[in-house]
Amino acid sequence: MSRQEAGAGIARAATWNVLLAACLLLTLLACTAREPAEREHRARSRNALVDGQVGPMRLIHVHILAPPMDQQKAGDNLGLYLTLVNNSDRPQTLDGVSTVHADEVVYRSGPAAAPKPIHVTIPPHGTLSLQEGRDRPHLELIRIHRPLGATPIDVTFRFPTAGTLTLRIPVLPLSHGAGSPTPS
Repeated sequence: MSRQEAGAGIARAATWNVLLAACLLLTLLACTAREPAEREHRARSRNALVDGQVGPMRLIHVHILAPPMDQQKAGDNLGLYLTLVNNSDRPQTLDGVSTVHADEVVYRSGPAAAPKPIHVTIPPHGTLSLQEGRDRPHLELIRIHRPLGATPIDVTFRFPTAGTLTLRIPVLPLSHGAGSPTPS
């Protein structure tokens, strides 16, 4: 084999190596890239609380408070707490929350207030706290189907203009919060 043939062989090998590296890089980028909608619907856990986002709506510090497992029973009502942040120039409405673990999810303007269907408006660039505390509005899981213990559950939130978001919500002991609805 001549020097010229050897040089051509090395050049071909180098070209193939560059092409292989480029293909591997493109494959890696394709595998790690996410669609914009998927990025919008991600959730992350921080200090056992969950945050999520759908469109301009951020859901912050989402959690459920429950008594200890041995005190829970099917038919109990449990508080669902979160803060809603509207990052848009238009009002946004939370008009539905659901889970397969309870008969329904309702809105209460206070602990003794009658449950109402969920229809909560968040003003443009506004924040609405539905966190635990005395006489504060909150959401509530009505008639859980079984004791939840400390197992996180999936809950779906519906905003007519922003979209739908399902989060895996942690179930925390009552000692982590100011209070929760009294089990029925």
